Amino acid sequence: MLKRIRLRLFANIFSLLLLIGFWVLPSAAQDSGLLGPQTSTLPTLQAAKSCMSGSAAAECLDQLIREALKTHSVKEVLQLVERYEAEDPEFRRDCHPVVHAIGRETFRLKGNIHEAFAACDQTCHSGCYHGSVERFLRGDSIYAAVDRHPSIAELKQKAASACDPNIALRFRFQCLHGLGHALMFFSRYNLNQSLEICDALSDDWNRNSCYGGVFMENVSSATPESRDLSPTDYHYPCSSVAARYKGECYAMQTSRMAEMGLTTEQILKECDRASEFRIPCLLSAGRDLSNDVRFGDGRAAAQKCELIDGTGRAACMRGVVYALIDNTWDGRYALPFCTAFNQQDDRNGCFTTSAEYLKSTFEKSSTDVRNECTKHLKQPAPCVEVAAR
Repeated sequence: MLKRIRLRLFANIFSLLLLIGFWVLPSAAQDSGLLGPQTSTLPTLQAAKSCMSGSAAAECLDQLIREALKTHSVKEVLQLVERYEAEDPEFRRDCHPVVHAIGRETFRLKGNIHEAFAACDQTCHSGCYHGSVERFLRGDSIYAAVDRHPSIAELKQKAASACDPNIALRFRFQCLHGLGHALMFFSRYNLNQSLEICDALSDDWNRNSCYGGVFMENVSSATPESRDLSPTDYHYPCSSVAARYKGECYAMQTSRMAEMGLTTEQILKECDRASEFRIPCLLSAGRDLSNDVRFGDGRAAAQKCELIDGTGRAACMRGVVYALIDNTWDGRYALPFCTAFNQQDDRNGCFTTSAEYLKSTFEKSSTDVRNECTKHLKQPAPCVEVAAR
C-alpha cells in the first residue's frame, strides 16, 4: 500500500477554467533557441491561464496544444510549460491539466500508447502520460469530439490492455493512474462503476494504482457538479466505499477536507478519526502541504508536519517529499524542503526518505543522489552521507 502511495502523483488538480487566448511567440523562448527557427505561434502564459477559466477548459486547452504541435515537437511544448512553471507559482500549482492536453494530442498524433509515452516526460506531475491514456480510451476517430464516451463494455476491454506490463515501474504507474482518471470521465463520473472496472486488472498493485486515479479525479474534476462527494461528511466517499478501496480513497481525501474549509490542524484531527487509514490520510495531508514548498515556503510545510508525533509525522513528511519528487523526478524541491525541519533527526529522516524514493522508484544510483544533494543544497554533507548508504 505504501509503495503504491509513494508512486502516487501527489498533484492537486485544481478546477479548470476556459477563455480562448491569443497566440504569440514568447520572446524568452525564442531568445533561448528553445523553439529553433520556427515562425509559428505558441500560447503565451496568459493564454494558457485564460484557457483554465471556465467550464470548457479541456476543449480550449486541446485547441491551443493542437495548434502548437502542428509546428513544434512535444518536447518543445513541454519545455515551454516548464518555463512557465518557473515564471509563475500559480501556473506551477495548476499546470497539470495543461500537460493532460499535451498528452491527449500526443496520442492523437502518435496513434499508440508506446510512442506517446516515448514522447512524453514528467513535466508537471506527469500529466502528459495521463492525457495519452485518456485519449487511448476514447478510441474514436482522430478529430472526434471531446465528449464521446465509450460504452462500459469498451472501457473494461480497453482497461485490461491499456498499460504495458513490461515498461519501467514509474511509467506503468503513470499509465494506471491516468487510466483511473480517464475511467471516471468516460463513465460520466460514476465512482463505483469506475472502481469496478479497475477491479478487472490483473493484481492488487495494478488495481490500487488505478483506484488512486479514480479518487483523485473524483476530488479534483474540472466539472465539480459531477463529483460523488458529500457537502457535510469530511470522510465521504471513503466512509462508504468497500474496504478494499478505502486506503486509496484516504490517500486523496484531505484535498476534499481542505476544499470544505478545514484548516491543516482540523484536517490532522480528521485523519486521527480515519482509524486504520490514518497513515494514508496523513500522506494525503503531506501531499497538499507540498504546495507551500512550491510557493517558496518550505518552513510552513515542515511546521505543520511537526504538529504530529511519531509515525504520523513521518507519514506527513513522506507525503510532501513524494509529491515534490513526483513533480520533477529529481530532488530540486524535496531536498531543500528537508532542511526546513527544526530537528536534525527529522532532517535526516527526510533526506533518507528522499534518497530511497529516488533510488527505488526513479532508478537513481547512489552517485546520482549524491550529485542531487550537491546541486540543490548549500550544505550538502548530511544529505550526501545519507545517499551513500
